[in-house]
Amino acid sequence: MKRLLAVFILCVFPVMPALAVKIASLYQAELPVASQSEDTKSRAVKIGLLQVLIKISGDPDIGKNLIIRTSLNKADYYIQEYSYSAATTDSSHFMLQIRYNPTDINRLLKKAGIAYWGENRPLILVWLATVSPQKGTEIIGNEAPGGIYAAMTQQGKKYGLPLIFPMMDVADVSQVSPADITQMATSVLQDAGKRYAADALLVGRFGQQDNVYQGEWQLILGNNKWEFTSSGTTPEEAIGAVMSNISQTLAKYYKVQVSATSPALWVKLEVSKIAQRNDLDSLIQYLKQLTAVQQVQLSTISDDVVELSVLIRGSSLSFQQNASIGQHLVLKAQDEAENKLFYEWTR
Repeated sequence: MKRLLAVFILCVFPVMPALAVKIASLYQAELPVASQSEDTKSRAVKIGLLQVLIKISGDPDIGKNLIIRTSLNKADYYIQEYSYSAATTDSSHFMLQIRYNPTDINRLLKKAGIAYWGENRPLILVWLATVSPQKGTEIIGNEAPGGIYAAMTQQGKKYGLPLIFPMMDVADVSQVSPADITQMATSVLQDAGKRYAADALLVGRFGQQDNVYQGEWQLILGNNKWEFTSSGTTPEEAIGAVMSNISQTLAKYYKVQVSATSPALWVKLEVSKIAQRNDLDSLIQYLKQLTAVQQVQLSTISDDVVELSVLIRGSSLSFQQNASIGQHLVLKAQDEAENKLFYEWTR
């Protein structure tokens, strides 16, 4: 069963081994088009670019920015590659897959003074219970049939949110009941979810009343808790609304200001438990892929402790929040006078 979960995560949200969840599709868009004409492609490329910018920034109103709005009219410039999938017997439409150039996109965001939160994102474990008169209360596991599971995974991908669902095997069933989810028994769900090593927990109660789909949600990340409600005439609309809210909330928590006016800051790190042969390489690679990090310099190595200097954009707090993704760097102490952070490396 554990192997099945690993395959599921790799298929839906490719990850970097033993590092963090890296959203490989962050700079990609996929849109249905009626033809392969140049005019049709140009319109789709513009729509896809806006979708990517929203996914990266977490800001649904990013299109109102003057520089962004102007750049949308030159969306073809940002294309790295594109391809079409053939129309099928079930549909007369083609699917246009577009990958935009990450360097050019990031440069555009910097020019527009818009913050973003990068490809490395917190893994979110979803405890979701659906309530209906016909079926009662059911827990949505990672093999659940039906539209709710599909809508969650689709909307999570749209907003760049890596979601996993419990396997609901004997271990899960023995610890979690549907009532635990509907009553938001977060302590029970956190204990049961430890085996999944997720960064955050999303607890949801979802159902239909008077032809309206409604959901109540709690997002838990460390000591932070946010509550949301969502509604819509379809499951996709109601789930899309909460995914948008979660994307905006996490973007505000994690994102780094990339404006040219953002000061560069050197931060000293002391990291312990660098014991195995590849731990140091993994640590340096992990730091370099964080959005805030511009440069990494190794200072000293003593037994299982290494000292490094990291050049970052933004604040030390922003760096700490981004470094917590993946739970591989555990903050143990901080020396504000020396601008030094003490971490423990975990595998």
